Amino acid sequence: MIQSFKSKVLQQLWQSGDVTLLPNTYVYQVVAILDDLDDAACVKDLELLGGFEISQNTPGYWAVTVTVNNIEPIGSVTCLFSRGNVYSVDLNEFE
Repeated sequence: MIQSFKSKVLQQLWQSGDVTLLPNTYVYQVVAILDDLDDAACVKDLELLGGFEISQNTPGYWAVTVTVNNIEPIGSVTCLFSRGNVYSVDLNEFE
């Protein structure tokens, strides 16, 4: 279950459902990722979602790639996963 957000935009999107907060080309993928993160109960759930651990130096920090049309990566949703909960959810967009 999502416990906290680092990104104020993602928090507002999650709480309000206002899809105008992000570009239409990938906002629905981000919403789906947030739904899946909220449902995740174990690391296996993150792996099935396409998530990957960011670094061995920072255990528990995960990323899920966000793409346009499931082809072109535009960034990732990152989070800390601990004891079945998700913390510090953030959106990192490529420049």
